[in-house]
Amino acid sequence: ALCAAAEIVLAAEALARQQAGLVATVGQLEVRPGVSNVIPGQVTLSLDVRHQEDALRERAIAELHTQANRLAGARQVALRWQLVQEHGAVPCDPRLTGLLARAVESLGYPELALPSGAGHDAAVLAGMTPAAMLFVRCKGGISHHPAESVAPADVAVAIDVLSRTLELLATRGREAGGSGRADPPGSTLSRAL
Repeated sequence: ALCAAAEIVLAAEALARQQAGLVATVGQLEVRPGVSNVIPGQVTLSLDVRHQEDALRERAIAELHTQANRLAGARQVALRWQLVQEHGAVPCDPRLTGLLARAVESLGYPELALPSGAGHDAAVLAGMTPAAMLFVRCKGGISHHPAESVAPADVAVAIDVLSRTLELLATRGREAGGSGRADPPGSTLSRAL
């Protein structure tokens, strides 16, 4: 069972490397009975698959399911595939991301756009109001982890960008007759420094 699980982990890694923007993470692996001199009879693993386009994510999941069945069959082990949760991609508001980009550039920084695969609060809020995100770089690129760390200077830049974005938003709201209402979501990009 452990060898089949190892092959499934490697298949997920290989598929993610083949498809730009695809992330396939095995973050949990439970081996039973978990004794050093006993061949594992049962292995449970988690598989998290993300892509900014739902159709590509769904195709990748179907492909991995097919490969997992094939690998388990070749090793004569039973496979139980269970969907625990599924969330579609949530687009950020193009007007707000555009304002963030203008704010970044107006302060003399290069604007970088990137998709976020993480489940941010913005994904929930986007169902109720226009949402966008501004990322602050983390030491070593590590985020959503206890080792996450940001430099105070980068936080200061983010505060300046947010302040400038609010100024631009207020100006645009006055120019549009005071409504300040944003357009509906339609972009999957977030802004990063």
